[in-house]
Amino acid sequence: MTTLRAFLVATAAAASVAAGCTSVDLGTPPADVNACRPGQQFFVDQIWPEVLDMDYSGKRCSNDGCHGPSTSTALRLVPVPPPPASGVVPVPLMGEWLSNYISVSENMQCTNVEGSALLLYPTNQVVHAGGKLFDRNSTEAGLIEMWVTQP
Repeated sequence: MTTLRAFLVATAAAASVAAGCTSVDLGTPPADVNACRPGQQFFVDQIWPEVLDMDYSGKRCSNDGCHGPSTSTALRLVPVPPPPASGVVPVPLMGEWLSNYISVSENMQCTNVEGSALLLYPTNQVVHAGGKLFDRNSTEAGLIEMWVTQP
């Protein structure tokens, strides 16, 4: 009987300790955890010139009335300097190129590209103040989808 009583006391003690156990607070995760950071070179070669800097019936994404530096939208684009004499923008990106890359990539969902703001708004699947810029099955939409799989 003493053994059974000792077992019950030990079990009750263990249960009370476990009930009082709390999880450890690791603090706020860094801002870039789970961030979508697709390839910078693909951004420079394809996304910027063939999606963001395209002329959509007189409109460009970087226009001040749209996503220019003075807007308060989630996507903010600043004018980029012309490429160096070599014609190649150096990667890793710096300055205005990096600023634009970060702003654009923050509008991407690498695990659900179809749900990315960068795809939903210009195709007007979500109401876009600039209207529909391209179709869901367009070259531009295909480039956005490809971006997360390219280096």
